[in-house]
Amino acid sequence: MVTLTGVGGVGKTRLALRAAALMQPGYGDGACLVQLSALDEGALVPYSIAEALPLADRTTRPMMDVLAEYLEDRHLLLVLDTCEHLIDECAATARELLLAAPGLSILATSRRPLGVPDEQVLIIDPLPVPDSGGGGRQDAVILLAERTARSLPGFTVTDGNRADLARLCRRLEGLPLAIELAAARLRELPAAELCERLDDRFELLGDTDAEVNDADPPWHQALRTAIGWSHQLCTPEERLLWARTSVFAGSFDDTAVAEVCSDELLPPRPSPT
Repeated sequence: MVTLTGVGGVGKTRLALRAAALMQPGYGDGACLVQLSALDEGALVPYSIAEALPLADRTTRPMMDVLAEYLEDRHLLLVLDTCEHLIDECAATARELLLAAPGLSILATSRRPLGVPDEQVLIIDPLPVPDSGGGGRQDAVILLAERTARSLPGFTVTDGNRADLARLCRRLEGLPLAIELAAARLRELPAAELCERLDDRFELLGDTDAEVNDADPPWHQALRTAIGWSHQLCTPEERLLWARTSVFAGSFDDTAVAEVCSDELLPPRPSPT
C-alpha cells in the first residue's frame, strides 16, 4: 500500500498514472485505475472498484466478498485516485482487500494518508522555483515553458522573459496546476503583464479575512488565485458556461453540455466538420 499525498493541484494523479504505466508490465494481471472524485457516498467505493475491473457478478452477495474472491489469486496493481473525501471507506476497503489478496498492490492518491497498516506514504511537494536572483533549480520554469510551447509553438525561455517567468513561478509557489493555468494565458499576454495581473489577484486576496488566509497553506492561495485570475479573463459567455457545467458531478461530453447548458443566452454551435 503506497499513498501519494500532497495539496490539491500538485500532480498526485499524474504521478500515479505515470508510475502505474511503468509498473504495469511487472504485474501478471496488469493495473487498474479507479477514479473516485465523482463519488459522494463511501458505500459506493467497492462498486466503483468492481466497475473498473473486468468483473461480472450477478449474485446478491456483498460486493466486498465478490471483490475479495476475484482478487485473491491475482497479481494486480490497483490505483485508487482521489480518496481524501472518502478516507474512512477507502481505508477500510483497502485494508480488507490487501488481507484477502496477497498479490494485490494498491497505489492511492489523497490529500492525507489513509492510515492502513504498513502503508507507505510519499509526500509530493510543489516544484522548486528559482530564487529572487533567478538562481537555483528551474523545475517550475521548465514546466511553464514546456506547457506554453504546446499551444504557442516556438516559445522558449530567453534573456528577455526569464526573470518574468521565474517571478510568475514564485508567485504560484511552484504548484503544477497553477503553472499550467498560467501557461494557457501566455498565448495571449506576455509574461510581464501576466505577473502584474497575478500580483493584483494576490493583493485582493490580502484584503480578505486574515484568519482565512492564515488557515490556508500558500499553495492553496496560489491555486485559488490562479483559478480566479484565469476565470476573470474569460468572456461573460465563457463564465456562464463554466457556472452551468458545475452541475456535472463527474466527466461530461459535448452532447451532454449542449443538452444541459445551452439556451438563448448560450445557443449551441454546430460542431466543425
